[in-house]
Amino acid sequence: MSAPCGADAVTLLPREVRLVVERILLLTRLPPGAIPAVRDVVLYSAAAGLGGLSLLHRRFESLRAAEPVALRIAEARPGALHIDAGGQHAWTALPAILDTLAEAAGREGVAVATLMGVADPGELRAACALGPRSGLAVFFTEGGCTGPATGTDAALLHAPDGLTLIATPALGGRDAVLEHALRRGTVVEPELWWALHHLSNTALAADTPESRRHAGPVIVEADGRITGRSDHDDDTDISLLTAARPDAHDAH
Repeated sequence: MSAPCGADAVTLLPREVRLVVERILLLTRLPPGAIPAVRDVVLYSAAAGLGGLSLLHRRFESLRAAEPVALRIAEARPGALHIDAGGQHAWTALPAILDTLAEAAGREGVAVATLMGVADPGELRAACALGPRSGLAVFFTEGGCTGPATGTDAALLHAPDGLTLIATPALGGRDAVLEHALRRGTVVEPELWWALHHLSNTALAADTPESRRHAGPVIVEADGRITGRSDHDDDTDISLLTAARPDAHDAH
C-alpha cells in the first residue's frame, strides 16, 4: 500500500485487496471453498472500476447471508443457459456462472446466459474482466443484442431482452485487468480502506498470549514445549513467546 504524505487516496496492490476482502468474506455464510473465487470477483470489480471495495462496504450486511446454493442453472438448448440467482449478489453467483459458461462455450463454440434474480446486476460486468482467466471473451448486456458471430449458429447469438452474458472461447487472451492492477494498483479513499481493514480484523482471533502461542505451524505450550513441526533446519525464533517479560525481572 502506498499513500504519500498529504495524499487524498491510497494505492493498493492485489495482494492487499485479496487479504482484506478474504477476511471479510470469512464473516459471511459463504462456504469456505467458495471464498477465494468470490474474493477475486471483488478484486476484479475494484480493478475494473466497478462497485469494488466501496460496494463491498455498503453491501456487507446483505452479503453475510450469502447462499450460493440458491443459484439455479438450466440449459434450454445447447449453449443457451437460463440462470436464476435466487436473489444472490452478482459476486457470489459469478464463479458458478463463469464455470458454466466456460463449459458450454467450449462445447458449443458460444454460450448465451439470460439471468434473473441477481442483486446489483451491474456487477455482472465483472465477468467481462474475469473472462480471460477462464479462456473466455465475455460480453454483458442489459437488453437484446447480437454477439460475435464466430463459427456458430447466428440464431443462438441473439440475446433476448434482459440481463445477458455472452461468452466465446478466447484462449491465450491477456488478463489486462489484473496486469493493470499489478502495475498501477487500485486507488481507494483512505477512510474506506481503513474501515474495511478494521472490519477484516474482526475475523481474526483475539490477540492474547494463548492465541499467539497457537499461531503458525506449531503450538507453543505455556511452559515452552513445542507441539508440531520439529524440522532440524527450522529457524523460527520463538524466544518472544517463551522468554519472561522484562518487567517480571524488574519486579524483583
